[in-house]
Amino acid sequence: MTIEEVQSRLRAAHARIGHEGRFALTLTLNGTEDGYITHWFRPDPHAFEDCRAVGSGSIAECLAALDRYVETYRRQPTTEEVGRTIGLPDMPPRTHHGTSFLMAAE
Repeated sequence: MTIEEVQSRLRAAHARIGHEGRFALTLTLNGTEDGYITHWFRPDPHAFEDCRAVGSGSIAECLAALDRYVETYRRQPTTEEVGRTIGLPDMPPRTHHGTSFLMAAE
């Protein structure tokens, strides 16, 4: 399997989970074709990044584990999506401080 094929599988899996977070495939340097795959994501927009182990072993085993992970993954809805489902009007975009300000330059 070429690196382009592996990248394609990772991109397809990322799209299937709604582009949440990122996948990382780490390969060993000891001459074997072993490695592990992880999913990095933010559980909350203001939280530190968290990591979940997806699979380890050969490249084929890692990709099989990735397929299983994607099949069972449940995306968490955003605050805006929850608001729309209960009929709240769209909220203005928030800054990282939680409040938007308009400023005039002199």
